[in-house]
Amino acid sequence: MSQPHRRTVPPHVTDVLLWLLATDVAAQHLPDPDRPGHCANLRCHKETYPCPPAGDAYRACRAATRPTLLARGRARVIVPAAAAAARFAGWFRPTRPQQRPTSVPRAA
Repeated sequence: MSQPHRRTVPPHVTDVLLWLLATDVAAQHLPDPDRPGHCANLRCHKETYPCPPAGDAYRACRAATRPTLLARGRARVIVPAAAAAARFAGWFRPTRPQQRPTSVPRAA
């Protein structure tokens, strides 16, 4: 028996075994051409299409693939140098000059 859905695994699939199982189930639970709205599989004779196994197979296919990336790379935020300097003023050095202690006599 030929299984055309098993010939190539798409590159966006991350879980190959789950994807293969899901495509096997989805291939067995197709809509009936003679009875629209019903499943053609004999195990789902009275079920409407998509039957529970077909719905589970479609969810498993989505779970086995990586999500679509909306953007590539890193976002760049451009902040003017003066604004950045003002925003971080006082974080790494005191804002007021510290008074140095006057000479303290040392013990000899």
